[in-house]
Amino acid sequence: MAHDTISEIRQRLVEDRLATLSLIKNLATERAQRRPRPDAWSIKDHVAHLAAVEEAVIAFAQRILSEQRPVADTYDVDAWNARQQVRRAGLTWEEVLAELSNTREQMLTTLDEIPEEELIRIGSHPVWGDPITLSSMLRVPYRHERGHRDEIKVLSAS
Repeated sequence: MAHDTISEIRQRLVEDRLATLSLIKNLATERAQRRPRPDAWSIKDHVAHLAAVEEAVIAFAQRILSEQRPVADTYDVDAWNARQQVRRAGLTWEEVLAELSNTREQMLTTLDEIPEEELIRIGSHPVWGDPITLSSMLRVPYRHERGHRDEIKVLSAS
């Protein structure tokens, strides 16, 4: 099975983030926080979620590097999302953008620390894969971000 190189993963992370930033960089706070329905996510919620997921990917990637075939605890993804939303609910739009930037910097720093030959290491995650290689785990952020970027585009246009 072919795996992306660290360089290819880095390039995709950078390109996809630039695409997301092009949508959100000039959004006013009011627009970022507007919900199309009371129970729907705002653009701010989507962006905060991207930071939360990237934080989780970094943590699990580090587990794959430090443990032999780590297994993530089984959990309810909806409950996890709700906890992450509550955790970030009090952040301002500027703070959410800063968190998004910080988690991406941490992700890129993590990539710098991974030897290419370690990309084949394996772990198990109830949402991202069982088994999942480190290479696949590191691709989660940009793949995941695409779907949320589509949602952000719709919310930006409305």
